[in-house]
Amino acid sequence: MAAFAQAVPDYQLDLDTGGHRAAIRGLAVSADGAVLVSVSDDKTARVWDWQRGESTAILRGQIGTGNEGLIHAVALSPDGRFAAVAGYFGGHVAAQGPFGDVRVFDTRSGRLLRVLEGHDLMVEALAYDPARDELAASGQGGMIHRWRAPFGDAPEPLAALDTEANRVRALAYAAGGTRLAAATLDYGLRLWDLETGAAMEIPDAEPLWDVPLVGLAVGADGTRLAVAGDDGRVELRDARDGHLVAALPVQPFRPDALAFAGGDRLLTVSCGYRCGEDHRSATWSLDTFTPVADYRGHDAEVRAALALPGGEIVATAGGRGHEIHLWRAETGAAVRQLKGLGQSIAAVGIADDGSAVAWGTVDPCPDRVICPQTLGPLDRMLPLPGPDRSLSAPRAIEGDFLRAVLDMPGLAVTIAGARDGGFEGADLRLTGPGGMQTLRRDATTGYYHTAYTLTGDTVITGGGNGILLAQALADGRMAGEFRGHTGDILALAALPRANRLISGSADQTLRIWNLDTRALIASIFTAGPDWIVWTPQGYYQSSPEGDRLVGWHVNQGQGREARFIRARQLRQHLHSPEIVRRALMTGDPAGAVRDLRGTDRELDTLLTRAAPEFDLRLAPDIAAPEGFAAIEVTGASLEEVESWGYSVLVNDRRVPPLRVADAGGRLIYHIALEPGENRILVTGQNDYGYVTERSAVALFNAPVEPKAGKLYVAVIGVNDYPDLPEGCNGRSCNLDYPVADALEFLDVVRERTAPLFQGMEVRVMVSRGALDQQPLRRDRLAALMDPAEVMEPEARTITDELTDFLALPGPDDTTVIFAAGHGINIDEQYYLIPADGEKRGENWRRSSLVDWSVIQEEIGFAQGRRILVLDTCHAANAFNARLEKDAADARVVVFSATAANNTAAERADLGHGIFTWALVEGLRGKADPSGEGVRLLNLADYVYREVVRLSSQKQEPFYHISQTSNFLLARP
Repeated sequence: MAAFAQAVPDYQLDLDTGGHRAAIRGLAVSADGAVLVSVSDDKTARVWDWQRGESTAILRGQIGTGNEGLIHAVALSPDGRFAAVAGYFGGHVAAQGPFGDVRVFDTRSGRLLRVLEGHDLMVEALAYDPARDELAASGQGGMIHRWRAPFGDAPEPLAALDTEANRVRALAYAAGGTRLAAATLDYGLRLWDLETGAAMEIPDAEPLWDVPLVGLAVGADGTRLAVAGDDGRVELRDARDGHLVAALPVQPFRPDALAFAGGDRLLTVSCGYRCGEDHRSATWSLDTFTPVADYRGHDAEVRAALALPGGEIVATAGGRGHEIHLWRAETGAAVRQLKGLGQSIAAVGIADDGSAVAWGTVDPCPDRVICPQTLGPLDRMLPLPGPDRSLSAPRAIEGDFLRAVLDMPGLAVTIAGARDGGFEGADLRLTGPGGMQTLRRDATTGYYHTAYTLTGDTVITGGGNGILLAQALADGRMAGEFRGHTGDILALAALPRANRLISGSADQTLRIWNLDTRALIASIFTAGPDWIVWTPQGYYQSSPEGDRLVGWHVNQGQGREARFIRARQLRQHLHSPEIVRRALMTGDPAGAVRDLRGTDRELDTLLTRAAPEFDLRLAPDIAAPEGFAAIEVTGASLEEVESWGYSVLVNDRRVPPLRVADAGGRLIYHIALEPGENRILVTGQNDYGYVTERSAVALFNAPVEPKAGKLYVAVIGVNDYPDLPEGCNGRSCNLDYPVADALEFLDVVRERTAPLFQGMEVRVMVSRGALDQQPLRRDRLAALMDPAEVMEPEARTITDELTDFLALPGPDDTTVIFAAGHGINIDEQYYLIPADGEKRGENWRRSSLVDWSVIQEEIGFAQGRRILVLDTCHAANAFNARLEKDAADARVVVFSATAANNTAAERADLGHGIFTWALVEGLRGKADPSGEGVRLLNLADYVYREVVRLSSQKQEPFYHISQTSNFLLARP
């Protein structure tokens, strides 16, 4: 048992949205201004190429629940190659340290190179001086620890300095590295002469002793300091002895973030607390002490600021979206924003019958710090699954939703600041017949109450850093904690009779909890068209690109960098819409996993294994034939690459990589391109099912016509199910039109699409009895092939024929697979019901069905462009989200008759299924508005609108088109 316990990885689920998801506490920039690094309460440090607006690396160390892993400060080597970060690096509410280790990372590789030990308590400030090659760290406890050559191979600890304060907020080297300044929360400004190591007596210092100092900046020439106090004061002081030089007018807010700019002629002052809507960032002239520019791009508090080298551009970090904004200090003009995809969830609700959850992202009180008794608007919803209903994509809100319960008869609730000072909202006061009791939050319990809801005899309250607690109304006794969020809890809603709690957070997630056990059921993240719902065990359902945004931060110990494994890398194992559906229905995700997989510890096993590791880049120094690009695979040996089972996609075509044999030991491949932009995706998959993807973009502007290649078309149509006379809810499973659909589709492709290619090869598998009853269709088919070659759509025939057929196309070819008939979900798998499908009582005989995962795998392996057309959702629970997602991941163009939770209808007046009718009509020209032929996007738009119209809004088709050109599908 002990050996097994050691093998279980220590991991936390995390989002990577391209930006920070919690308050940004610090910024640092390289000497040349090219590299910017930010650190955050989301427990990551991000490396930015700010000119491109991209995060180029994430630095990850050991983290845990609650406060463990919060990063408060950063310092950067002059060349930007190394970053020192520090914060709270001990266990959540642990009694024993150390908490204040400083981690030194390589900003290119993300490797943790070393840990600088010595500071036992939480670190809030770091400063580095390149002239001295010295790093200083301080925070709680007031001691300043220093190291010489902190970014070298052998850092040297130096004598510690005692501020005689309990807490240091900021540090700065000044005066050419001869001075070190510390802004404290309880002993004003402290200054040391580093030549002697002596603390200096600062003139005019006494007025600052009782003012918590919250901001500190040093000018570019090192001669002046700017300090800011909690009371709004901003002072300029001489860096050599600390004497007061001048003061700005007292600010009507707490000025947390200061930065000298414009050759030290300007000072930017940003609001960090008590901002309202009027105060964000302002630039002050240090000649006239008047404001010269305003920057109002942030929508909330700013907690960090610095000027880029040269002083023209300032970076400020903050706002509800936790963004970094770069703007011109002299004018306030915006330059660039560095941010991720998501938004804070500011409002949540749950349907009265528990059938849906809803949320909103609009701050209900932008002029206030917190407002737990003001509920924001809802604008999006996610219908939840039921016995005959799948989980569908988020959509615009419909109907009414239950919100937080803010009061009860005989009970008054008020939110106030602690009477002995502290944060606004630190106290939640309950006043009833028995008097008043106060629920107070502190640093270990989230600082303040940002949201609450009353449920029976319990109040559930949310605070900072994701702390979500349940406490008894009668006496305030702690009933338990809901653990999972990492940012401030902004909204709550409960449905006790369904045993559900819904929470929304500044960490940009909505979470669904079991109200009784306080166990997490599922988490939800959305950003534009992308979304993902996942369980604590790692199983998920998502939009085609949604699983790029979620992964697991895998700890490897305090002295090593953490690994990050994306959900997409484990999609073969963890993409399971059925597990998610059952988890949401039952409220027991672990039980849902055990029912279908036999264990709920699969993720533990997967995360102990390594993913394929490699990088990809274009190799312009290697000559390539006309119409090809040279790419280089680095970070892996030839043996590793060839052991993986790798594939190369160029836009939506799978192409064979051609290895360059004489490349001086480098792994160089020639990749065939298309005219225009080519998005090259290389995928490696090891024996454990781990997938790693790397991409590059190549342009090919040569004026050549794309190669037409050959067209491969396979159609399946199943009308007759002789072994299922009562197999579909007590009725015959026979259908009227799949054969007509398959043959009509084939006919229009022969007429309109085949002329675009060098030739056409077909496979036809349709119910022979239905074909024989349609002599006109049989005669038209005879123009293409011998009707005697038509195959009965039985299970083995479909599987074997499609497997062989999909091995034929080359990289310039196009393959189209059309299937019409019944499909069925059984547990996690999707099956096409063939003509010889059978049941035993109420259960399907699976060996008589077509396991679509086998076909899907072969489609993924097929070379060239792949198009999948499915009209198989003729019964409830026939839509399969996994099938659609797997096809999209392989960049297969997908057209499906229905989205989730509706069925594909047939109409006798059309003689076809509605979907196929619309598809065929579109290909025949109704999706050709220009008269130049039917293109992919025009067809998708036409089919969608026509299916919705013909079904009177009862049927909604699904399609996925990714990484492809708007190519021509049918001639005029």
